[in-house]
Amino acid sequence: MEKPTHNTADSDSAVESLRFLTPEQVRTIREQFGTPVFVYDELSLERQAKTMLSFPNAFGLTVYYSLKGGAGGAIIRLFDRLGLHFDASSIWEAMRAIAVGVAPAKILLTAQEVPPDFGQYVERGMEFNACSLRQLELYGKKFPGREVSIRVNPGTGTGFINRLTSGGPRASFGIWHEQLDEVRALLKKYRLKVKRVHHHVGSGHDPEAWLRIAADTLNIAKTFGPVSIINLGGGYRVKALRTEQEIDYRDIGERLRRLFGNYASETGVKPRLEIEPGTFLVANCGSLVTSVVDVISTGENGYNFIKLDAGLTEVIRPGFYGSLHPLVSIPAEGELRATAKEYLVTGHTCIAGDTLTVAVRDPETFAPQLISETEPGDLLVVERAGGYCSSMNMKNFNSFPEAAEVLLRKDGRFDVIRKRQTLEQMTQNEVLPKDLMAVATA
Repeated sequence: MEKPTHNTADSDSAVESLRFLTPEQVRTIREQFGTPVFVYDELSLERQAKTMLSFPNAFGLTVYYSLKGGAGGAIIRLFDRLGLHFDASSIWEAMRAIAVGVAPAKILLTAQEVPPDFGQYVERGMEFNACSLRQLELYGKKFPGREVSIRVNPGTGTGFINRLTSGGPRASFGIWHEQLDEVRALLKKYRLKVKRVHHHVGSGHDPEAWLRIAADTLNIAKTFGPVSIINLGGGYRVKALRTEQEIDYRDIGERLRRLFGNYASETGVKPRLEIEPGTFLVANCGSLVTSVVDVISTGENGYNFIKLDAGLTEVIRPGFYGSLHPLVSIPAEGELRATAKEYLVTGHTCIAGDTLTVAVRDPETFAPQLISETEPGDLLVVERAGGYCSSMNMKNFNSFPEAAEVLLRKDGRFDVIRKRQTLEQMTQNEVLPKDLMAVATA
């Protein structure tokens, strides 16, 4: 079988570089906080939020941060102060946001599992998005005569890979577009009025396909009144690797603005646009600082491996999605090394699939990346780690503790925003039956 080549162009210029940290800061972080540790950049988070808040719109815009990207309290508070609202995919995400001071009225609950007590949160002002006919009926029974939001599956979707595509017949998300007559029957039964039509058709989507599906959703909205709020979800791609193309979302937004203008001309209603970015807001604003615990080789016909003190317990995306992260080697001391080699980078868990170097969209195929020459004791920074890493990890596998998290403030200082988990915290909810509590003696 032919040995795969690395994922970047075959030149020294393809070696990835740090995004917002300096080599000296990386070393300082290890000294102060240990590794692995997530580092978030306040300046970058603020920049991304302001970029999304200026997304082109015809008649007003609300930006919801998708909490599943990372629900740490410090990030939530920062975005709350910048004027973002919050998309919650579970009542637990909503409660975490409320716990750090977010007003319930700034939260939209779009969840597959609706708790029996969801009504108490609606009474406090939280927006509820019905994602199925059953959810719509549950809402109607509790709140007859009110306004309601509905999530629609418009019949097609677009995502980075199939498992990230949340629209179409293979996706269970939202009310199937052929069941809208049943929606109307429930609206009539419970005297409900649709205030918002929502879709989320996939993560890492194709922008052109997303725009076409947006037109379909606008047409669906026309049949309900028409509706004054259109929520087109998230899933916006970001450029992570140097070799990737930047997507011009300004152009996509301007074309979407024209679709909203046509909607207004046809219906007399000027719809407000809502979007729900997660990746776009946080992905490139976070880095994972790790230590290199070993460097090995499997021979002339094999590979060079860099082994880290992190892995699936911090970053699961490569093994789950075939999504790549820029990897930057920092010497323990001295200048950055000018020479580079192809490496497979593996994690610290006892599972063969714990790797950061896979083929794009193909987690089953290992593909080396070109990385500056690395030695045990060096540091390796995993970039694009601000979203869907800490919040999506294989927690406590092999009983490794959750990593610490710090925030790089605009004045250059580092604030701890999550302490490293202790063994006591890892096991605090375990209960030993009485007959197993006695320690065996020889």
